[in-house]
Amino acid sequence: MEAVAQSKSVYLEAFEQLTQTGPEWLRPLHGRGIHAFEARGFPGPREEAWRKTNLRPVTQTDFPVADSQGAAPKELVERLGELGESYRLVFVDGRLAADLSDLADLAKGLTVTPFSEYANQPPERLTAALGRRVDIDWHPFAALNTAFFADGAYVHVARGAMIEKPITVTHIITAEADQHAVYPRLVVEAEDGAEVRVVERFIGDDAASTLVCPVSELSAGENTILDYSRLQEDGAGVMNIGTVNLAAQRNASLRGAFVADGGRLGRVDLIADLEGEGGEIDCNGIYLTEQRQFVDFHTWFNHRSENCFSRQRFKGILQDRSETVFDGLVKVFEGAQKTDAVQENRNLVLGKRALAHSNPRLEIFADDVKCTHGSTVGELDEQALFYLRTRGISAEGAKGMLTLAFAGEIVDMFRVTGVRDHVRRVLMRRLNVEDADIGEIL
Repeated sequence: MEAVAQSKSVYLEAFEQLTQTGPEWLRPLHGRGIHAFEARGFPGPREEAWRKTNLRPVTQTDFPVADSQGAAPKELVERLGELGESYRLVFVDGRLAADLSDLADLAKGLTVTPFSEYANQPPERLTAALGRRVDIDWHPFAALNTAFFADGAYVHVARGAMIEKPITVTHIITAEADQHAVYPRLVVEAEDGAEVRVVERFIGDDAASTLVCPVSELSAGENTILDYSRLQEDGAGVMNIGTVNLAAQRNASLRGAFVADGGRLGRVDLIADLEGEGGEIDCNGIYLTEQRQFVDFHTWFNHRSENCFSRQRFKGILQDRSETVFDGLVKVFEGAQKTDAVQENRNLVLGKRALAHSNPRLEIFADDVKCTHGSTVGELDEQALFYLRTRGISAEGAKGMLTLAFAGEIVDMFRVTGVRDHVRRVLMRRLNVEDADIGEIL
């Protein structure tokens, strides 16, 4: 009987041909990543978690790794200051841009370092944390990231350290990365009793049709406060498919702010684990879509310990022919008594052909819990519009006021001042609202 040769994916072939994918100490992890992807492959259209996400633009095109760093254009460099004062670490096309970064005078107890700086002597705490939270056997794009990332950001906050100044990690995609793939990586560890604010941002050139597959792993120790903001503001042609993994220990407070405003296709898989009694994970998000944009938020909140608290509040504003998905699961494990979980998704449809999918879900295996979920999809209130018009406000102004009021509840919950102010400006621009008085309702 003649043996049949097993075909290789183009990604395995590319991996075998690579000569350098970062420091030597990363190579075993890279190997696990490519083998996990080869075993898993891309998800099919019948897989429940992926059936509403059109992956054909990804699966029908080969995206080789961006193996060089493009020149960040002036207009993108100027945007680095939009979030206010912060410690700044910048990557361009997946590689460190030291000339754009600013890590001067780091606070005591704070480490902010690119992986590449460690050469072949990384700290044990980094090697232990890197890849610990993300399930590469389950998530194909996390597996690809693990196979191909060349560099990444490591943020460590020592026990009891209180870091007042935010840390901003920005990923810039240039036109030189067009038709290539970029794999950003972030690891954040806040030890017991620490407090820190981390912002991760994605921006890029509109001329780049790039596949961006980020993986972010964040852990909050006991009695720790960790604020994480994720701003996905990619260029118009980018497809950004990423995973965020959050873990809160005993009495920790981990708070997330999520914004999706750019790119052709954006998907975030958010996995949050409450692993210690009294832990809290509170995530708020807003997505703004126009033209033919597609944005997908999938969330899995796992209550693994008793007396834990979680909140998910996501709102969408859909224009033109855009499409969005929110699919969220709260799972209460056996023994996780006294769980308190809330999940809300509200969508405002401004385009006649826009489409919003909403599917909040609960799985409960404990009998003493308080869990609620809800979703709405609707249009602007015609009576409210009419009332504002009778007060001399233009149709565009009235529409902008009501839309900003809808978004304001979420924006006000963003803890980092620079992020909150920036998102307000983005909303004003996207809604063509220029009257500063109208913006004050935010």
